[in-house]
Amino acid sequence: MKINNLKINAFGKIKDKEIELSDGINILFGENEAGKSTIQKFILGMLYGLSKNKNGKDISDFEKYKPWHADEYSGKINYTLENGEKFEVYREFKKKNPVIYNYAKEDISKTFVIDKNKGIDYFTEQTGIDEETFYSTAITEQEGVKLSKSSQNSIVQKISNLVSSGDDSISYKKSLEKINRRQNEEIGSGRTSQRPINIIENKIYRLQDQKRNLESYREKIEYNTNRKEKLILDQEYQEAKRDFLKSLKTELDNNRLKTAEINFNKNLENEYNKKIQELNSKISNNKNKKEDLIEKPNNTKYYVVLAIFVIVFILLMIFNRNHVLINFVFLIPAIYLIYDKVKNSKIEHVVEVDEEKIKEKIINEIEVLKQNKEIKRKEAEEKQEKLDKEIEEDKKRITEEYIKILDIDYIDRNLNKNYDEILKEIDKKENRINTIKFELQTIDNTIKNINEKLENLSKIEEELQEAETERQELYSLNNSYNIVKECIERAYRQVKENISPKFMTNLCDIISKISNKRYTNIVLNDDEGLNVEIKNGNYVPVSRLSVGTVDQMYISLRLSALREVSTERMPIILDEAFAYFDEDRLENMLKYISSSFKKNQIIIFTCSQREENSLKRLGIEYNMIKI
Repeated sequence: MKINNLKINAFGKIKDKEIELSDGINILFGENEAGKSTIQKFILGMLYGLSKNKNGKDISDFEKYKPWHADEYSGKINYTLENGEKFEVYREFKKKNPVIYNYAKEDISKTFVIDKNKGIDYFTEQTGIDEETFYSTAITEQEGVKLSKSSQNSIVQKISNLVSSGDDSISYKKSLEKINRRQNEEIGSGRTSQRPINIIENKIYRLQDQKRNLESYREKIEYNTNRKEKLILDQEYQEAKRDFLKSLKTELDNNRLKTAEINFNKNLENEYNKKIQELNSKISNNKNKKEDLIEKPNNTKYYVVLAIFVIVFILLMIFNRNHVLINFVFLIPAIYLIYDKVKNSKIEHVVEVDEEKIKEKIINEIEVLKQNKEIKRKEAEEKQEKLDKEIEEDKKRITEEYIKILDIDYIDRNLNKNYDEILKEIDKKENRINTIKFELQTIDNTIKNINEKLENLSKIEEELQEAETERQELYSLNNSYNIVKECIERAYRQVKENISPKFMTNLCDIISKISNKRYTNIVLNDDEGLNVEIKNGNYVPVSRLSVGTVDQMYISLRLSALREVSTERMPIILDEAFAYFDEDRLENMLKYISSSFKKNQIIIFTCSQREENSLKRLGIEYNMIKI
């Protein structure tokens, strides 16, 4: 790929500037603060766009290069791919998507994939190289080349990273160390004590122990609950028996009254028999005696006359108060009547009755008694028959009522019990029911106490579940870390097998050329890093080489990596990359670049004429552009 033309309408502090670039080496010369780095950022922005995210910086690139005194914030780039296709891209940086034209100036923007976040990433689609890779290989800035002795180890490490991982910012060893450290901090292991996994394991162990101690209460409540259910069923069954017995008692109470009536009739019948026997005995003894019958005189008239005297006396006392003596004289007849009554009450009135009349009277009386006895007997039989029928009907009714809830044997055993037996059975059932109620109350109190403890068990189970979930998440995270490490291991092995040999070949070639064949062999050791073979055959760390030599290796190796990341030969942009090189190293580097990257467009940003003078001395053609 070759950049043909840059048209900067407004970008940063640069406005209305057009730059023509050629094949080979282009030197963009300008004083400090002339905008060289701004142009480099413009090229990157035109190809990939400007991010509005800070990405750890104080200000985003979009805000950093936004023109201060112009509404315009745009530009255009013209480039040719290695296959000969030419494109022009116009971009307004305030908009997400650029406008892309082909060689015929036709808008072909819609032919590229549009990402909803990034917009049209056309250059990655064309070349297969993304912004991050382009920036870490094709562009070398002064900030990326530190020539101080104190930073030499950092540069050596970058070279080692590039050789071992394909990216100078990624150290396989340090990446693993960092992952292991984070894994240890965020998870922990069996050898740690206060890491998350250890804390959560201890918590789970403690909660499980508490749970085990409380599990017995759950068994107790289960036992008591089952016991309660059985007692409730037993209580219902006993109450059904009691109600059955009470129904029998009620019927027996009713039958007792009816039986008493029947017994009364039977007793009367017996009495009649006794009297008949007594009367028959009198007749058979043929007693001829007088029957003394005490006749009670008829006192009705007597009492009426006496009442009249008393009433008249009372009226005289009310209405004739002035003649009290006369009133008392009126009582004399009444007093006489009372005296006569007392006197006559002591006299017995004897009536003589002859024997025939007495016998006739007894016979008549016997006949009446027999008639009454027969009446009472029939009444008793009728009532007994009715009662027996009612008893059978009651038994049948009660049996039908309780047959569904009680055993037929129990019903049959108790149907014919007498009243006292039924009462005893009712007492037994009442006692049993009260005992069950007491047991149920005891069980309820026990269950209540256990439930209070089980509330704590529920909390423990919730905490345990949360802890186990947390542990599982830690296991999952730990597994993720292990997968990442495994992937890194696999990638590292692939890099060592496929990429590292190429880098090492390039590195050996570079060190040979820039050191005038003083060093020809470099090896990469996982533990010790990069080592170079010295004249006597011994290997020493690359960090022991001169600072300039190491810096040359670093730049050259970055450029060599560019060959591996894309089939497209990308432009090489060097922004003050040789600022700290001495003249010999500068010429060696320029000679190496011009010979090793003949087909790449090279853009050198500099504020010095050293690059131009060196190229002139070496006889290398270049295109000078003054900013």
